[in-house]
Amino acid sequence: MNHLTVAAAVVGWALYGFSIFGPHSSKTDAQAEITRLSQASETANAGRDALAAELERFKDASQDLQHIQKQIAAATQELKHLEYLRGRVSGEIDTMRPRPSRPSSQTSAPDGKTDLTEVGSILLSKEEISNAQQALTGLGYGPLEADGVFGPGTRRAVEAFQQRQELPVTGQLGTNTLRALKNGRTSAQP
Repeated sequence: MNHLTVAAAVVGWALYGFSIFGPHSSKTDAQAEITRLSQASETANAGRDALAAELERFKDASQDLQHIQKQIAAATQELKHLEYLRGRVSGEIDTMRPRPSRPSSQTSAPDGKTDLTEVGSILLSKEEISNAQQALTGLGYGPLEADGVFGPGTRRAVEAFQQRQELPVTGQLGTNTLRALKNGRTSAQP
């Protein structure tokens, strides 16, 4: 028996006893009060049963939600791992490609050493390209060799960075891309 039924029974018997021994109550009033309390007890029991059923539905929904959250977390981890592997493969491809002795896009310094590379419409030093490669690797765009050579792996990393930062995707280290790399975020102007 539940607590509400016991409480209703006790109150009912108390009222019945009071009606018999009480000076101003009649038997009919006591019987009516007992009937009313009995109906209230039944209503409370029905409400309790409805709440118990609702609690069970909530528990089931909560378990479903937890399962979906676990699946999302696992998919997110898998995606991060695939991005990491893509970057590693890209970096390995870059290191395995033969490098020309002097690409045509490089210019010579007065002392005869190559120190500038034309990337898009601007000239960048090996140090600037190396810094960009380090920044791209640090931001998770692949393990690039910070060698100052603007190869296909670096180009793909720059394109991925530009796309993620909502910059025009050119694959080149333009002024806005370099600024975004230095700030670790996009600039206000594209």
